[in-house]
Amino acid sequence: MNENKEIKKSNDESSEEIVIEKYTTKSWLNSAISGFLIGLGVILPGISGSTIAILFKIYDKMLYAISKIFKKFKTSIIYLLPIIVGALIGFVLGFFVVQSVIEAYTFIVVCIFGGLMLGASPEIFLEIKDDIKKPKWYQIVLLVIGFAFPIVLAATFANVKEIDNTEMLTTFPFYSYLVAFFLGVIVSLTQIVPGLSATVLLMSLGFFKPIMEALHVSVIMNEPRWIAFILLLVLGFLVGFFLLSKVMSFFFKKYRLSMYFLITGLTFGSIVSVFYNSDVKEVYDNWSIGKGNMALDLGIGIPLFVIFTIIAFMLVMYQKKKDKAINDQSLNATK
Repeated sequence: MNENKEIKKSNDESSEEIVIEKYTTKSWLNSAISGFLIGLGVILPGISGSTIAILFKIYDKMLYAISKIFKKFKTSIIYLLPIIVGALIGFVLGFFVVQSVIEAYTFIVVCIFGGLMLGASPEIFLEIKDDIKKPKWYQIVLLVIGFAFPIVLAATFANVKEIDNTEMLTTFPFYSYLVAFFLGVIVSLTQIVPGLSATVLLMSLGFFKPIMEALHVSVIMNEPRWIAFILLLVLGFLVGFFLLSKVMSFFFKKYRLSMYFLITGLTFGSIVSVFYNSDVKEVYDNWSIGKGNMALDLGIGIPLFVIFTIIAFMLVMYQKKKDKAINDQSLNATK
């Protein structure tokens, strides 16, 4: 028995092909909801789409499907379809409906998402719980780096003055289109690496508000050059997303356990960084000078944080119990 356990552990870091199972109605909805939250996370300050994918246990399969989209086109598209549909709905809803709510109640919205992330985080810890008692030194290093990375990054961006790109986005010189492509590649990184927020990154680089404002028919009609800029941004995102997915999928295949030590650190670090980024820092700054409504934000935000943490945790435990019952039933059926 112990020998088998040792064999299993040694195989954790070996090459292992990820298997994409056929969707059931439940798993299809789970992927669609994950996609919805990923799309919404593009608008929400400090929220990482990849962290959401990890919490919903679709991260490694999503990367694998994207990296194999040309070799296994049908399988990959079928798996990615509900995620893409959900992400589009989440982004559109976030852009047209939720954005105004976020601007008015930033801290409260962050508390809701922070609670959901914290409550669901045990799902990630379960991947390394058997190995956390005797981890290798480099796995501890990966865990610490993962935890520190999003916090340091968020704090850095929060204290860096936003770049002014007004002139470039008014005159649209030739190099602006190259900037658009590489900006898309950089944004794709935020959807691959947990702890990176597209919103915070674009704000720090001075592109978030201009791009959001450009996504209106009247603006595009007055300045058609925005169409080329946005198309190149999307192209850069797709190219970057594909290439980075292949890289991350390779590491998951070769070093799955070590990657989950890194991912666990990134996930918990992301939860901390949600409460300190450029948008939330602005709320704190307003509180310090008597602006805003600190009593309302804290009075509603903190209870909602606790409530959504409990809800997410209970859902994780319920799903774990249900999965265990299904596995036990399958084992009994084979006896």
